[in-house]
Amino acid sequence: MTVFISRNIGPESVFYQTLYIRGIKVHGERLVEFTAVPFDEIPDADWLFFYSKTGVHFFFQQIGPRQLENLRLAAAGQDTAGYLEKIFRPAHFTGDGDPVSTATAFLQLARGQKVLFIRAEDSRQSIRQLLGKNITPLDLAVYKNQPRQDFDLPHFDCLVFTSPLNAQAYFSKYPFKKNQKVVAIGPTTAGALEALNIKKVVIANAPSDEALAKAVLRG
Repeated sequence: MTVFISRNIGPESVFYQTLYIRGIKVHGERLVEFTAVPFDEIPDADWLFFYSKTGVHFFFQQIGPRQLENLRLAAAGQDTAGYLEKIFRPAHFTGDGDPVSTATAFLQLARGQKVLFIRAEDSRQSIRQLLGKNITPLDLAVYKNQPRQDFDLPHFDCLVFTSPLNAQAYFSKYPFKKNQKVVAIGPTTAGALEALNIKKVVIANAPSDEALAKAVLRG
């Protein structure tokens, strides 16, 4: 069995190791390229909410940590929180990656407060929308992404997509084969695949390497 995942991974990753020990060949490659969106200052806020590791990277590439001493930090999932702690300090709130449950839990801490969402230019802003008027939402786009065209991939038995844009990039170049299994990191990516007429998508139980590997092995 061969598996493609739309992120750059190495042999040390949980996803790779979980499948490798079962004799499954894995190829990881991001099909989206990122570029920074310059900004001069950050709006006054009580919380900084990071959707992704990419947002963390491009935010701290431009801002000094001394400007953040009095701000509380929130991360949408464990991977983002781990990266945030690695380059700055631990998050005060970490979601489970699911927009609905993350928004519900975060609201217990942030109701009525100003929350600055650190995001991509074309972010779907799912968690912000779910929080609605229960907070004062602010936005800061720190990077933009666009699909690559400079990739050449062989056929894979299983395709694992980690974002809608990665799925769009892949299927803009290759047709779906009926014998391929397709895995989505979450409901948003699954919805994008459905819009591309890809049916019977397996959705990972959580947006983590472990859950994605289990989704590949499921069924």
